[in-house]
Amino acid sequence: MSTEIPQGFSSYASESIGDNKQCVAGTATDEDGMNQRPVAYLAQASGKPIWTRVLDLPSDTYQSRATHCLRQGDALYVLLQSDTQAEQSLSQTLLRVVKLNLADGAVQAAGDVVVPGAKGAYSALAEEGAKHLRWDNGNVVVSGQYFQLDAPDQRSDFTATLKPDLSR
Repeated sequence: MSTEIPQGFSSYASESIGDNKQCVAGTATDEDGMNQRPVAYLAQASGKPIWTRVLDLPSDTYQSRATHCLRQGDALYVLLQSDTQAEQSLSQTLLRVVKLNLADGAVQAAGDVVVPGAKGAYSALAEEGAKHLRWDNGNVVVSGQYFQLDAPDQRSDFTATLKPDLSR
């Protein structure tokens, strides 16, 4: 279990999760700054890391960012926003939630976010703010916007729900 924050780390979100702890979600870039790997860590309120987890890239993705954190019981849920290609105009951004053990950051489950209404090649995004990854009626709820790659200016809102084990 590592407590070291990776070089090239940038934070996307820092959420107070109670017990004088915070969950920090972000990304670490490689030496040339080209690829991003998702990183989540649990820290004391002072900012000192308790554990750090560099998360695996979802399959068929080029890079990924951890952008949101949510605590429920003894688990942290982390939202990943992952790009399929380096060329932005051709790349889809896909969403995935990863469930981590609060005690040590071990990955317990992962589930892709199925965006209702999205067909074919699309990109989805969840803006900043806790309302985009939340707990509601015993489920994990992800909300944001999506667009078809052939119509990037036509965005639609979505809300998707996953069970606590990240199944649908």
